[in-house]
Amino acid sequence: MTSKYLVRFYFRTLLLGMVVTAIVSLVTEYQNVTRYLLEGQFGEFFAGLVWFLGYGLLIATVSQVAFFIYLFLHPLGMGIFKKLWPYVQLLLIMYAAFDMFYVRFYRVGVEAGQVWSYIWIPILVIVSGFIVARWKDRESPGTQLFIPALFYMIFMTSVTLIPFITVEDTSWIYRSVFTLITCNAFQLLMLPKYIEASEKEKAERGRVTKADLNEQKRSEREREHREQKSKEKSQVKKRNALNYKNSTRQKDRHGK
Repeated sequence: MTSKYLVRFYFRTLLLGMVVTAIVSLVTEYQNVTRYLLEGQFGEFFAGLVWFLGYGLLIATVSQVAFFIYLFLHPLGMGIFKKLWPYVQLLLIMYAAFDMFYVRFYRVGVEAGQVWSYIWIPILVIVSGFIVARWKDRESPGTQLFIPALFYMIFMTSVTLIPFITVEDTSWIYRSVFTLITCNAFQLLMLPKYIEASEKEKAERGRVTKADLNEQKRSEREREHREQKSKEKSQVKKRNALNYKNSTRQKDRHGK
């Protein structure tokens, strides 16, 4: 991806984080900030709004750091665990879901004893993770991206959320959780589109590098490999069907 699209991807993620944080904060902080707008105290309102926007920048930046860590961690896991990597990801996903509840409840809510007040966070992360992972898998048929996408949306999100969900102020939790999930989903779903737009622009300008050619060859080999596997499966099915017909005919002959 060219620097132009990388910068655009970066700043749009920041903008999204600012907007989501501002919306959530204005709803949850009505008594502290939003009411000043209705009362005509614009100075107090804009001071609070600037604070929310700054916090949104922080959350979006944390989300971007987690995303680039994931881009490094995923191929590393594939290289170390190979075929076991999907199962390792599933184990980490289950651990992360439990850890979100355990850390939040036993750090803050033991004395309160209100389980539902703390368990909604892992439920929200898990549900949104499954929705985004399914969406990602549908957009890339034949690539088996459901488990990696689920791993990023649940495990990486939960790890990133730990510093933010151990506070007692629920307003901080709301603006952190919703903003982080939104930014993570945006980056996971939109990165391929930015890469595709960048490659298209380079091709139009004739700026095709050696790395681009290697990537194109790799994609062609993967496509040929998938087509070959599909042909082999089709041949196996036809062969099994033919063997079944032959065995049935032989049984009929012996029966007669």
